[in-house]
Amino acid sequence: MIIHDQHVHSYYSFDSKQPIEEYLLKAKELDLDYFVLTDHCDLNYLDQNKDLFFDIDKQFEELNSLQSKFPNIKILKGIEIGYKPNEINRINNIIKDNQFDLINFSLHESDKIDYYFAEEYKKHGIIETLNLYFKRELEAIESFKDYDVFCHLDYGFKTAFLIDQNLSIDKYENELSKIMKVLIKDEKALEINLKVQEVLPTKHTKYILNLYKSLGGKYLTLSSDAHELDKFRLHFDKYIKIIKDSGFDNLVYFVNRNKYLFKIS
Repeated sequence: MIIHDQHVHSYYSFDSKQPIEEYLLKAKELDLDYFVLTDHCDLNYLDQNKDLFFDIDKQFEELNSLQSKFPNIKILKGIEIGYKPNEINRINNIIKDNQFDLINFSLHESDKIDYYFAEEYKKHGIIETLNLYFKRELEAIESFKDYDVFCHLDYGFKTAFLIDQNLSIDKYENELSKIMKVLIKDEKALEINLKVQEVLPTKHTKYILNLYKSLGGKYLTLSSDAHELDKFRLHFDKYIKIIKDSGFDNLVYFVNRNKYLFKIS
């Protein structure tokens, strides 16, 4: 078995134009056993009464149709849910009403700040925005538990680093440790997100891995966060080696929300 990519977006996400079938052709070329799609669900984005959410029924229908065209690849159904404290009931209903194999959980925005945009950090202050970002991440995983993988915990730091490359993630070790300890206690997986890691120095990735390992962390997913085909599984070999060198022997993947180990070598 070759480990598959566990964070992938298609044209069902608001920020992608990528057809699904092209991913599957690539997965077939790579001889993958599994393919999972995890399109966005960000409800009430920036408190604007606007949902960045895909049509689940339509997407599932297409995935079921594609399964017959790619019988040697098990097509899994996933979702990336963005934390929104006043939408937890709706999030719970989405999970209850649909049979997902994988639920990725993330924080993209809060307090009317979208953590992707550098302008927000310049407007509110880099340190102030980062402090708020890590506070909201901890709040998210303490208040919501029905997920499998916590995605890109350093997503907000990446934006700050693009503004000021003198920033170092170890300045936030206290905040990161609190987040990781909750993930470890809840037996959730931590994602190594290559869309983020490729922007940051390798020493940043190693620091995250070493801190997680030192706290007793065991469960990692490796994901591209691809929004287009050329990012799918990009640089996996490089980061599998970094993960292995950091003392981890396994990655994890999910089928029907059950956790399975994949031994890396």
